[in-house]
Amino acid sequence: MKFNKSILVIVFAIAAVSVKAQQIPLYSNYFFTPYIYNPAMSGAKGYTEATFLHRRQWTDIQGSPETSALAINGSLNEEKVGWSMYAFSDRTDIVSKLGMYGNYAYHLKITDKMQLSFGLGFGYFNNNIDVDAIRAKDQGDVFTITNGDRGAFDLNAGLNFKIADFQIGAAAPQLLASTIEYARTPTTEVDYQLIRHYVFNAQYDFKFSGDKNVLTPLVVVRAAKYVPVQVDAGLMFNMEGLGFIGAMFRSEYAVTANVGVNLSEQLTIGYAYDFSLNEYGSELGTSHEFMLGYRFGSNKRNERMENEIKKLKTQQRKAKAETEELVDEKLEEFKDEYKREIEKEFKEAAEAAAAAAALNATQNAGQNQGGNNQGQNNQNAGGNQNQQGQGGDNGGQNANQGTFDPGSSANNVAPGSAGYYIVAGVFSNKANADRLQRKLESQGVQARSFQDPGNFYYYVYLRKYDTYKQAEQAKASNLNGSFSGDLWIKSVK
Repeated sequence: MKFNKSILVIVFAIAAVSVKAQQIPLYSNYFFTPYIYNPAMSGAKGYTEATFLHRRQWTDIQGSPETSALAINGSLNEEKVGWSMYAFSDRTDIVSKLGMYGNYAYHLKITDKMQLSFGLGFGYFNNNIDVDAIRAKDQGDVFTITNGDRGAFDLNAGLNFKIADFQIGAAAPQLLASTIEYARTPTTEVDYQLIRHYVFNAQYDFKFSGDKNVLTPLVVVRAAKYVPVQVDAGLMFNMEGLGFIGAMFRSEYAVTANVGVNLSEQLTIGYAYDFSLNEYGSELGTSHEFMLGYRFGSNKRNERMENEIKKLKTQQRKAKAETEELVDEKLEEFKDEYKREIEKEFKEAAEAAAAAAALNATQNAGQNQGGNNQGQNNQNAGGNQNQQGQGGDNGGQNANQGTFDPGSSANNVAPGSAGYYIVAGVFSNKANADRLQRKLESQGVQARSFQDPGNFYYYVYLRKYDTYKQAEQAKASNLNGSFSGDLWIKSVK
């Protein structure tokens, strides 16, 4: 009997070694639940979600591993704090485990694009050996274990560093490496040794169409004592509103294909299929994994981004309105200033005209008085005076004709040169000035235009004179009656 019991202990030991390779449950959709391995990833997505996973491995082998898990993940305090809870059931033949973990993460924002996360997970799991499921020819071959149900506390720790769309992390599941003892006698002991694992991850998000489509290459490395290092390398393409597709290579194990569909904004279903690559692949059979994910509410990060966009648009509209208001105010000020300038020019012109008229009246009065005295003294002188007055009239007529000599016409004047212009119209738009010029020319009136560099207005003029008096006389006579429209004088220094 001692020999048979020893054989059973060896069987347990072999089973324990084989289980050590999978002490951390294996998932093909862990891309959506990274906090299961690394508690620092808790709350990284910015919204609350629940995920259910069920995996059946090596379907052609009786008692092959079968795992179910339920995970909930969320964030608090504007994503500074992340949390997650994770419960699983993992059964391999007569050995089964039930576990539950609670994870806490703190996300330290170093810059707008740089973040360092710390995570800690505390849990308890229960190991069970189903002695009743053991089948032996001789009942004595079964080592009677007083209690095949044992539990242990566990601790997980992790770090994750993110720079823009790249992140790298490290975690240590089963940090305490506890020993679960099932039985101990002077000659025999049966226990289950937990081993500390090390998990390293790295990934980069290539974003298309904004953030709607994301292609993510990723690498995960798992290492533990007594267990060969396993490397996962793959791609995941996530399409917002549609679903996801992906592929993964697992060293010395399998190639995995992932596919998922978003049934709604909140609900997603996924499936993973493993193609075994090792020499026993055809004997072990295939592996299948199903995923069901539900998102509660909406992404807080996206909400904040949308709010920021709305705020920016509001600020842009406000700035545009303020700019338009400022332009309108400046335009009104310019109009008022221009109006004052015109009024000032008209006033100066009127004052100059009044002064000229007063001067002419004084000179005419003096000439009349002198003429009368000279007429009283000498009749011949009076005759001469009459002749002189007639000659004066002829001279005045000649002077009047000189006022409107051809040299003052618009065609013979350099536009914008210094002088006094007889203006028929003023415009802020050159096209309107050109339109009036063409209209006047079609009526047989010579007209030209120029732009004043001081106020940028366009002036359509008919004549130009060297003195204000000449310009005032021409304006007062409406160019000897040849023009019936309004006229005014523009002075250019």
